[in-house]
Amino acid sequence: MSMRPLARRVIAALLLVLLTACHSWQPTTVSPQGWTPEERPSSVRVTLVTGETVTIENPTVRNDSIVGATGLGVASRDVRLFQVQRFSGGKTVGLGLGIAAGLAAVAAVVILIACSGGDCVYGGGN
Repeated sequence: MSMRPLARRVIAALLLVLLTACHSWQPTTVSPQGWTPEERPSSVRVTLVTGETVTIENPTVRNDSIVGATGLGVASRDVRLFQVQRFSGGKTVGLGLGIAAGLAAVAAVVILIACSGGDCVYGGGN
């Protein structure tokens, strides 16, 4: 049995949201100098000693600085907190439960609207 195209699109959109939206910035103990090419993050967030937060895309380490693809750089000595994005299981479960609850509420409303004319049959029949 094949799914309807709309159903496939809805499922694909839900999976995309579940798989990509549930990341959070988490402090790391791995310094930028300790990155290997395989584990280099696509972006990092650094909190400077001044309190300012800067996100650096496609970071690389040059001398004593973290430099992004746009040329934005931060000296390592100016960094108070270093964060990377990681998968968050708790947020993923919460989002999944929220989507399920929302779909159940929509289904309940649709059933109530459809049965408001008295055409619905309840129970096992006569």
